[in-house]
Amino acid sequence: MTQTRLGRLPAVFLVLLALLGCPPVFAREPGVAEGVTHEELSVEPLAGDPSKEVVTDVYSFPPGTVLPWHIHPDAHEISYILSGELTLEIEGEGTKHLKAGESFYLHPNKVHRGLNEGACPVTLFVVRIKPVDKPLTVEVEPGKSD
Repeated sequence: MTQTRLGRLPAVFLVLLALLGCPPVFAREPGVAEGVTHEELSVEPLAGDPSKEVVTDVYSFPPGTVLPWHIHPDAHEISYILSGELTLEIEGEGTKHLKAGESFYLHPNKVHRGLNEGACPVTLFVVRIKPVDKPLTVEVEPGKSD
C-alpha cells in the first residue's frame, strides 16, 4: 500500500520542526490543565538540615506563556534551560534572555516571572532548596513582597 501525500504531511511537519530547533509537542495526559505542564521528579530532605528539603521539577511552557509575578518563600532556585528560550524578569534586576544550555540562580524571596516569547516550547529543569513548612510558590505583585 502506498502512502498518500496527506499521509506524509505529519512526518514532514515533524522534520521541519526539528530543523527549526522546535521539538514537537504531543497531546497531554488526561486531567492535565492547558498551558504549563509540570512533573515533580523528587522531594528529599536536605542532608544535615531536617528543616529544609530539595525539590526537583521539570516544567514546560508553551509559546506565549507569561507566568505571574511570584516568589519562592525562603527558597534558593537553580534552573537549567533544557530547550527553547526563556525571558526572565527579576524585580530590581531587569530582564535576562536565556537559551537552551544556560542556567540561572534566584536568591530567596526574589520577585520574578518567566515568559516564553518564542515560537517553541521552553523546557526547564529546576532545583529548589526550601523550608519544609513553606509553600513552593506564592504569587505577589511587584514591589509588594517582604
